[in-house]
Amino acid sequence: MKRFVLFFLGLLIFSNIISAQIKVIDATDNSPIPAASILDASGNLIGITLINGDLPNIPKSAYPITVRCIGYEELSIETSTAKTWEMTPTSYELDEIVVIPIKRNVLKQSFYIREYFSIHNDKDTVTFFIEHMAERFIPTTKDAKFGGNTSLRTLNSRCYSLFNIGGVDSVAFDAQSKFPSMLSLCELNDTQIDAPESFKSDTCANKLYQESDKSGMSLILKQNAQTFTSVEDELAGKKNHSSSPWALKLIGMTLDINKNFSIHTYQANDSYIYQPKDLIEASFVMEADGKGKHIRKILKSENPIIVRSMIEIYLVDNTFLSNDEAKQEYKDKDRGLDFTIPSTIPPLNDATQNMVTRAKNKK
Repeated sequence: MKRFVLFFLGLLIFSNIISAQIKVIDATDNSPIPAASILDASGNLIGITLINGDLPNIPKSAYPITVRCIGYEELSIETSTAKTWEMTPTSYELDEIVVIPIKRNVLKQSFYIREYFSIHNDKDTVTFFIEHMAERFIPTTKDAKFGGNTSLRTLNSRCYSLFNIGGVDSVAFDAQSKFPSMLSLCELNDTQIDAPESFKSDTCANKLYQESDKSGMSLILKQNAQTFTSVEDELAGKKNHSSSPWALKLIGMTLDINKNFSIHTYQANDSYIYQPKDLIEASFVMEADGKGKHIRKILKSENPIIVRSMIEIYLVDNTFLSNDEAKQEYKDKDRGLDFTIPSTIPPLNDATQNMVTRAKNKK
C-alpha cells in the first residue's frame, strides 16, 4: 500500500510538471517557435524555448513577462495558466529588391543591434542591455577583389546595466561600452541560401521545411508572403548538445553552452534564392553554464551560474561600393557610426525601457 501511495504521488507530481510545460507556437500555422526569449518583470532573461517550442516552467514571481523572437510581434503576458502561447508574425514594410550594380560589387551593410545579457544564480542577478552600431562588407561577384574580413564589426556601443546583488538594486550607464559582448561570437550568414525544392511546388501561403541531426531538429526553414526565415540549432550536431568556446576560456569567461540558435530573416522573392542583400534582420540566442572566473566574480559566486544572451540585429542600410571604395572604408575602422534606430523595429519592452531611463538619469 505504501508503495502504491508513493507511486501515485510521483505520478501526481510528474503530471503537475507536465501540465506546467508551455509551448510557444506560430499563430498562423501552429508550427513551434524555437529561440523565443522570456524576460521577467525586471527585464532579466529567464528562459529560452527549445527547438520544439517548449519552455520550462516559469515561476509566478516572474510575471508579468515578455516573450521576444525575431520575426514576431512581442508578446506580453500578465499571468497565464495556458499550455500554449501564440505569437503573431511581424508585418514588414519592405523596400523593392535591389539590383546589384556590376561595377559596385561590394555590399556594405549597416546594422543597429540590441543585446540582452543576463547572469544569475539562485540569489543575485546582473542584466546588461547593450546597443551597437555595426557593419560588414560582402563581395557580391566572383571578380570582386575586396581583401577585408566579411565578419560583422562593431563601430559604436553603449551599455545599460541592472544589478540586483544582496538585495540591493542599482543601475549604471556606460556610453562607450567595454563589456565583453557576446556579439563577437556571432557570425551572420554571408553566403547564398537556396530554398528547398518543395517550396517551389507548394501552393500554400506558408511553407515549412525541417531537418534533423544527432541531437534532434537542426534546421527549420519557413516562408510566407513577405519573408523567408532560417532557424538553426547550432548544437544539434554536437556531442551531448553542448559546446565550450576556447576563445572565452582564454579570457576567463568559460561557458558550457547548452542552447545556441541563429535566426536569419530575408525578404521573400519568386526565385527562392536568398543572398546577403536580401537580409532584413537576424538573431542569436544562447544559454550556458558560466564557469569562468570573471563571470563568477560579477556575482561573487563560487559555483557556476546561468548565462543567457539574446542578440537582435536589424538592417539599417545597404550600400554598394566599388572595390577601391570598400577597401578605403574598411581601413577607416575608427571613424565610428552614429546610432540609427530604424523606425520599423519594435520598441523596448517596459522593463528594459525602465532600466535605460533609470541608468540615463542616474547622477
